[in-house]
Amino acid sequence: MSLSLLLFIALVLSILSTRFIKVNFTVKYQFQSPFTVGGVILAINILLITITALGVFFIPFSTPVFIVLSPVASVIAWVYIKQCFPKPILKRLSAILIGQSVYMILFIYFFYKNQHLVPLYPGEDTFMRGLGLLIGMIVCIGATVIGLITFLLPKVPGTRLE
Repeated sequence: MSLSLLLFIALVLSILSTRFIKVNFTVKYQFQSPFTVGGVILAINILLITITALGVFFIPFSTPVFIVLSPVASVIAWVYIKQCFPKPILKRLSAILIGQSVYMILFIYFFYKNQHLVPLYPGEDTFMRGLGLLIGMIVCIGATVIGLITFLLPKVPGTRLE
């Protein structure tokens, strides 16, 4: 199985989970401020990025598992938090932009590193490092777009927020 196929499967599962996740429980806590929601989303994103990075670096042959499970877990968390935050779209937009700021900062970092890519020793080919940074930028853009779509879509029919 190729890496691009695994990324495609993760993207399809993430998008489908936004339409088919039904939250059929009573929400015991409702967020009042977009800043608290954004902070919780930010903490969840940082936690999932850390778990994914540590899993890929320290557990051999686990990259496909983390590539598929991390986006799905992110979308499920975003949908759950969206159900706990029944506010107008502008407040949800500010909350998700605070929460997705880690991906925006990572994108800026990867872009900067890609623009200032120099060989570590004379005669080194920097193609693979540049490709890795490009993949990092694509993942950051994808995560931001999926987060915006997930959090800003109207309420899924058939779900209740009690």
